[in-house]
Amino acid sequence: MRKRSAIKENHLPSVLSLYPTSLLALVFCLFSLLFTYFSYHSLKQSQDANEQRYQAYLLATQLHQRSDQLTLMARSYAVTGEQKYFEFYNEILDIRRGKPSRPQFYHRVYWDMLMPENGLSPFPVGEKRSFKQLMSALNLFQEEVDLLFKAKNISNQLSRVELQAFSEVKSGLNSGADYASSTQRSHAISLLYHDDYLLKKTLTKRYINQFFDLQEPRSSKELALITTRYYLFATLTTLSFLLLIFFLLYNLYKQSKNKVLFVKALRKEVSNRTLELFEKREQLKVVIHEMEMTKSQLVESEKMASLGNLVSGVAHEVNTPLGISVTLGSHLHEETKLLLANVESGVLKRSDLDRYCSETLENCTLLLANLDRAANLISSFKQVAVDQSSDEVRSFKVSEYIDEVLLSLHPRIKKTAIKITVNVPPDEPFLTTYPGAIAQIVTNLVMNSLIHAFNNSQDAGNINFQLSIKDNEMLIEVSDDGKGMPFDVAEKIFEPFFTTQRGHGGSGLGLSIVYNLVVHQLKGRIKCKSILQEGTTFFIRFPMQTSSDK
Repeated sequence: MRKRSAIKENHLPSVLSLYPTSLLALVFCLFSLLFTYFSYHSLKQSQDANEQRYQAYLLATQLHQRSDQLTLMARSYAVTGEQKYFEFYNEILDIRRGKPSRPQFYHRVYWDMLMPENGLSPFPVGEKRSFKQLMSALNLFQEEVDLLFKAKNISNQLSRVELQAFSEVKSGLNSGADYASSTQRSHAISLLYHDDYLLKKTLTKRYINQFFDLQEPRSSKELALITTRYYLFATLTTLSFLLLIFFLLYNLYKQSKNKVLFVKALRKEVSNRTLELFEKREQLKVVIHEMEMTKSQLVESEKMASLGNLVSGVAHEVNTPLGISVTLGSHLHEETKLLLANVESGVLKRSDLDRYCSETLENCTLLLANLDRAANLISSFKQVAVDQSSDEVRSFKVSEYIDEVLLSLHPRIKKTAIKITVNVPPDEPFLTTYPGAIAQIVTNLVMNSLIHAFNNSQDAGNINFQLSIKDNEMLIEVSDDGKGMPFDVAEKIFEPFFTTQRGHGGSGLGLSIVYNLVVHQLKGRIKCKSILQEGTTFFIRFPMQTSSDK
């Protein structure tokens, strides 16, 4: 390992030599922060006071506007008798009481936009807030609040007169006569243009003007005081920051020469560290390459081990019918020799000939059956073995091929109490893909169930293959009713070298190989669902047609 070059500390400035300057800089920094806080607080107060002033102006203006809008809607309803003005009138009152949501920008032109036929609201809906709630949110003096309440009470008195006029309008509309020439219409209009009504309108506006006369000078004086305080603190903040910058620049000037030496030493250290990192990166590349090679060798070893187990099992299975065939052949040979001896000696009887013919026919039938069984086993093994050792694409039926793979696994399965079924859809089509991948997938899944789901084939149970076709894809569900897996184990089963049988012969590559074959070679997808003590199901789907291009 290369020795690290130490950074010389004697090139750094002494803390004691910098103490007076640093202390002054800290003091000015604290004063700057303090003045900045007061300046920000004053600015926030100024903004709040200005906002309060603006909201108070809007509130008084809206009270004035809504009073005029109520009068407009009442007079329009009295003159025309159209129901929409009556509805507008009630909606204005409800908004002032805080029942429906108040439109945004309500102080702008609003109701005039709704009066034409098919008129639309110019602004979106806002919050539900009554006139009293809006006024309580403002910091108004009691005298100012009293003026607004007086104006609102006068407006309520006007509303009672308007409601009397509405009663006349409804009476005229319900009379059946022409409303335009009815006395109720004239009476309603006279109520809304009577001197008492107009005097109350004037009184409402007088109270609002008195409110402005009180509120505007007070708020202006308050705002001017807060603004003056803000300018004072802003000036002090600026001076503090200027002094702080001066002392910082002075401090930087004193340290500039020492920093040059420090930077040189630091650059040398960085160069050494960079060289070390480069060397370690190269070492990691070699290690990663070796791990990839080891992984590939382990995967190939797993495949060859599977093929070796297949050879061993099929050889043992073929041995029985071949042994019976050899025994039958030897028996036929001895019987034929005895028959020839009787013929040559002239002692052959017809009963002996009949017996020989009958036994020979029976033995030949049994011999052909055992030879046919051995031929089927060898043919199935040959096809599966060739497919597993090559990566060629061919057309076949998945169900028939699964049966061939299961036949080659029969020596391992027949000793267990596990039943394997294959459910095939009607009119199963041919698919074109890699049969070797299918063989490896079926073999690994069956062996995985035997080992993990059924405790190394000691438990009884069922393994089911369910085949179906959907959207030009082959769907294979492989399920068992074994002991299942916990959720944390099911999440990791496709990871390389993950196994729950570590130290008991498990390599952790079986399902990893299945995952890679399904995803990378068959261009499909696979997922697993498992419930503890209920079983496990693998869902596999891949295209019916697979290109042979690598």
